[in-house]
Amino acid sequence: MPSNFSGVESLLANLIHDLRQPLTNIQGSSFYLASLTRSGDPRVQELARVIERQVEQAEQLLAAASLELSRTRLQRQEDAVSMEFTNAAKAGVT
Repeated sequence: MPSNFSGVESLLANLIHDLRQPLTNIQGSSFYLASLTRSGDPRVQELARVIERQVEQAEQLLAAASLELSRTRLQRQEDAVSMEFTNAAKAGVT
């Protein structure tokens, strides 16, 4: 299971990284769209705000996934250290 788990970690890390760039581009385009239509159609302004809110929501999801990935990696490291300590203690007893 640990080798498969590393593959899942790698997939998640790549997914988080790869989604941030398009979100940044979408956010920039939305800002630019809104700035072009400041005195124009209010529907365009509202659509730009909707896009911005959706991008913020996606960024929050990516941040949460990134945090969970960090926690998982830290827990795995702590588990490995604990296992090494346990094995060393057992070796000292026998």
